[in-house]
Amino acid sequence: MALAPRLLLLTVLLTTGLARAATVSTEVSGVEGDLLANVRASVSLVQAEQLDDLSLWRLRQMAEEARPEIEQALRPFGYYRPRIQVRLIEPEDDSDHWRARLNIEPGPPVRVDETIIELRGDGSDDPALKQWRQDWPLETGDRLDHRQWEESWRELEKLAEERGYFQARFDERRVVVDADRQEADLEISYETGARFRFGDYRAPDQPFSPSLMNRLHVIKPDEPYSVERLDRQREVLVRSGLFDRVVVEPERDDERDRVDLHYRLEPRPPNTWRASIGFGTDTGARMQLGWTRHYLGSRGNRLEAALGAQQRNQEYVFQAEYRHPRGSRPSEFLTAGTTLRSEQDNFRFYDEDRVEPVFEAYDGRREQTELTFGRMRERTLWGDRSQRLEERLFVSILNESFDAFREGSFSPENEALLAANPELQTFLDTENRAIAFGGRWRLPQITGSGFNTRGSVWRAHLIGAHESAGSDVNFAQAWLSGRWHLLLGERHKLRLRGEAGYTEADTRRLDIGLDDRSLDLTITELPERYRFKTGGDRTVRGYGFENLSTNRNGANHLLVGSVEYEYRVGENWSLAAFADIGNAFNDFDRRKLKRGVGVGFRWYTMIGPLRIDIAQALDDVDKPWRLHFTIGTQLL
Repeated sequence: MALAPRLLLLTVLLTTGLARAATVSTEVSGVEGDLLANVRASVSLVQAEQLDDLSLWRLRQMAEEARPEIEQALRPFGYYRPRIQVRLIEPEDDSDHWRARLNIEPGPPVRVDETIIELRGDGSDDPALKQWRQDWPLETGDRLDHRQWEESWRELEKLAEERGYFQARFDERRVVVDADRQEADLEISYETGARFRFGDYRAPDQPFSPSLMNRLHVIKPDEPYSVERLDRQREVLVRSGLFDRVVVEPERDDERDRVDLHYRLEPRPPNTWRASIGFGTDTGARMQLGWTRHYLGSRGNRLEAALGAQQRNQEYVFQAEYRHPRGSRPSEFLTAGTTLRSEQDNFRFYDEDRVEPVFEAYDGRREQTELTFGRMRERTLWGDRSQRLEERLFVSILNESFDAFREGSFSPENEALLAANPELQTFLDTENRAIAFGGRWRLPQITGSGFNTRGSVWRAHLIGAHESAGSDVNFAQAWLSGRWHLLLGERHKLRLRGEAGYTEADTRRLDIGLDDRSLDLTITELPERYRFKTGGDRTVRGYGFENLSTNRNGANHLLVGSVEYEYRVGENWSLAAFADIGNAFNDFDRRKLKRGVGVGFRWYTMIGPLRIDIAQALDDVDKPWRLHFTIGTQLL
């Protein structure tokens, strides 16, 4: 008997067409933005648009379910009394394609009438939790938004966990909605409990002395727990350069309200060797070899040495620096270093308003020997632990010489010029000593790599020397440099660069003449090591390497600026357009800033960016476009 009614029902369905397959499209009106998106994500009729074999019986059932589904989709946004019309429109032909129209009037939203938030326990006076309360988004009169409500109380939970309130709990967390009055009351009662504090640390099986490990442990005993401080501790251990692997495991002790730290550290091999090559139109081929002894003993003493050679000017450089840990801070050292530099140089005779030299240059060999003793440390700026200023205070002993006579390659013009102007001899065979005191600072804020590098790097130095301290020259110098990398979307980048230098130092003026040619020379008494020069691949493009300065022999002052736009074409390459301006000079009233513009190509490789620039020197209009090509890092 039970089978007969089922057969009868099936017959009715087939004859009425309710079992036929159908498709549907849905139109939603009356809402937009987030409301529309949530409705379309929540209503079955909308989801049914993806179905090709929907029965008419199921279609009508979905139409009946649409109203409560829409009501639920609107409530997270505070709309509890909407007016909803759901209409199914039959096909006008034999296509079996139905249309559904949903007309929604959200009505007036529920608004917050009263907000009660109570924080109890140690966290009631915590500045971070107080700031969370000040940032609470739902105050009296605001539209009730359940998403903001949930995000906010979850943020409180996360913040409490990060700051060591491991026993915190909600005593009350509720939203009471009166849909008829269109009002809602919010209540949060949060018991933070005690804030945990840092306890001891363990670092077993280390070859380093307890004093060094204590120095690397920057968290003070009984310091309030925070994830930020834990991350800072990991960073200090990683940046020490002593370990290949750093794991910091917090171990919570609920009975003592303490968090002890267990360091699992794997020391790195003591020696690192490195080699690199590069090429530039300014420098020719260049090569560097380096060696770092990361620790000379259990106290973490460090030694670093490097040797570099450059094709242009046959330049050779050797550098070495020893670092001795000082005090209780992990980033503070006493330093001793040396730099030995030898290069082929010349004394030049250029008029600032002319491209070609007035007289032939005197070739010679320049030798520099510098010893530096100082202290280096990191400083935290403006209370922001992520803003770390690298500081070096030092005394430098520089011996510098230039000898054009040793080369023995004077041309007839060189000899005639020297005979007519014997005062030149003091500039062609020089030796001086400069004992300088000063400081250097660097503030890097760089993230990413390749094209995606962004942020800024600031550099500055203050240096002075005086005869009373045993120096052969008197001078005081200030220098500031800034570089910015600004990403504008995924393909656009703006590079800005600025540089300024000022030196208080004497200059000498010479009137040089030979036959019908004459030149007014202005020479600074600064050692070559401290003179400003610009022009070339990495400064003012369109001009030769270090060809911009008073008479091209270096100067007391410097001004440089650059703006470059870069467009990313491929994964690792891009196109650029730029404009540079700058000069080095002895007199601010005669600074004569030189301009250069051009276009370029960038290819980001493992050994550094390959840069090809074609630039025009706007103030040397009779010169053709200049090609600038660089790859790899600069010389030491």
